[in-house]
Amino acid sequence: MSYSYPQSLSSHSRFPFSSHSLTMSQTPAYILVVDDEPELQRLIERCLKHQIEIGEFKFLFTTCGIDALDLLRSTPHISVVLTDLNMPGMDGWALLEQIPTIDPLLKAVVVSAYGDIQNIRTAMNRGAFDFLTKPINFQDLILTIRKTIDIVTKSRLQKQQLKDAVENLQYLALYDKLTGLPNQNHVLECIRSAIFHQLDFAVFYLALDRFKVIRYGYGKTLAEEFLIQEVERIKACLQATDVLARIWKDEFVLFLPGIQSETVALETANKLHKTFKLSPPERRISASGNTSIGIALSSLCYEQAEDFLRAADTAMHYARMQNQTNCTVFFNPEMQVAVLNRLQLESDLELGLENQEFQIYYQPIYSLQNRYLAGFEALVRWQHPSRGLIPPSEFIPLTEETGLIIPLGEWVLRESCRQFSQWQNEFPDQFPLSLSVNLSGLQILNSDFSGLIDNIIQSNPLEGFNLKLEITESILMENPEIVTQYMSQFKLRKIQLAIDDFGTGYSCLSYLQSLPLDTLKIDRSFVINISSNPKSLDIIKTLITLAHSLNLDVVAEGVETEEQVAILKDLGCEYGQGYCFSPPIDANTVTQLFQKNSYG
Repeated sequence: MSYSYPQSLSSHSRFPFSSHSLTMSQTPAYILVVDDEPELQRLIERCLKHQIEIGEFKFLFTTCGIDALDLLRSTPHISVVLTDLNMPGMDGWALLEQIPTIDPLLKAVVVSAYGDIQNIRTAMNRGAFDFLTKPINFQDLILTIRKTIDIVTKSRLQKQQLKDAVENLQYLALYDKLTGLPNQNHVLECIRSAIFHQLDFAVFYLALDRFKVIRYGYGKTLAEEFLIQEVERIKACLQATDVLARIWKDEFVLFLPGIQSETVALETANKLHKTFKLSPPERRISASGNTSIGIALSSLCYEQAEDFLRAADTAMHYARMQNQTNCTVFFNPEMQVAVLNRLQLESDLELGLENQEFQIYYQPIYSLQNRYLAGFEALVRWQHPSRGLIPPSEFIPLTEETGLIIPLGEWVLRESCRQFSQWQNEFPDQFPLSLSVNLSGLQILNSDFSGLIDNIIQSNPLEGFNLKLEITESILMENPEIVTQYMSQFKLRKIQLAIDDFGTGYSCLSYLQSLPLDTLKIDRSFVINISSNPKSLDIIKTLITLAHSLNLDVVAEGVETEEQVAILKDLGCEYGQGYCFSPPIDANTVTQLFQKNSYG
């Protein structure tokens, strides 16, 4: 059995039906004269010579209704028919009744010597648009022709516009406006056809994991350019019979006929992942094209196309939950519970922001040399009304995926600065202290971020404490130009800057040399093994030496034992934070700590 799947119209423009170059007003306007008197042709050509020469009118002549109908069928751009009534063969009466069957919008004007009321009424009842009597007044004829042409032209234009609108609606019902790709309706039809014909296939649900970052950082125009480039890269991996559809902003579906096994499907998925690892040299956006892919095979034996699409979508969300780069997951029913919980958590996140369910905890940072309190790192916690305290590792990645990190991050920054200003006013003897706040890539790339910082500084003057913004080196490496620009602006506002989790990512030393940094933070993964793993000890020693050579102070994270404190102190590390000193504590506990230090 041979079968053709519906394909994407790759040769189409984005709106293939909406931009007609044809205008409905023809130049010249074609006028068919139907009259068995040869003298009429000579008179028209002489009296309307000017209109013919300037190209306003072009006349066609015939002597009977039968020939007239043949001309109308072969010459569809005729606008007006001038017809006599009494003619051999098919007369004018019969011709008037036949014209609407060829073109309902075409208008006929009767030109006859029999201009009595009865003939005029009969001609009008049979479809005549107007009636002129012989001998012809050619000025009246010119005005009548122009009036008729205008009405026909407008009617045809309206019909064409309606046709265009219907075709555009039909196109948009099956195709994506931006990319020209098929949309969900189109790919569902492909799946239905394959189910009906009992053919093997695979449905891939593919998501571009970094598209939100690109959208916030580079704006709509460049983000759409990036998306179109990614579409071309996907197409390059596909076979001629494969169908690629855009389902949502950063989500695509691939319908791949003929795939029977997970092995073959995985080969295609790996090919896609490998393609996205390579950044095209002509790209104006320096961001990785990581993808998450969910796969549903026809062996699932669903009866409805929507079930296959839903299964692939579920697998894709499950792939995203793994927090792995370029992850592929095949659907199995056990995933549904986990994905539904994830989607419920996403919904709860939005409500949590509205209902102010989030709290800020402050982890003290101490000087390793004298154990003095040096500052705090602000850490967000979510007190869920039914699930209790949800760890950041569970909800922070989700806020990044959904973009909710922007309003949440703004609230953390505003609230922690407000709280620190209040503490500085109540306990001035405990200051100066530093307040460290983590920034996500989406926050930095948000075009309003600089204005947000200015607004916070104006609302909460920084005198008495130092605001220190922390970014990860991965954010720096993915968006070096934007981050560097912001860093320079922050330094002008007397804000300190720190690189967080240093050593776990790219560790590009050239950027460290050129950026206006103040602090380097060593990740807890190195600190936890400092006393048992010589390699970790060597790495920390190297990082501290590097930081000091660049005039940066060093904060070690995850310090849990006195032995770690002693080693870090001997290596010259200035500051530490971790459970050896204190876990993160809420604002009330910080207040009690200040009271104890002030009066105790």
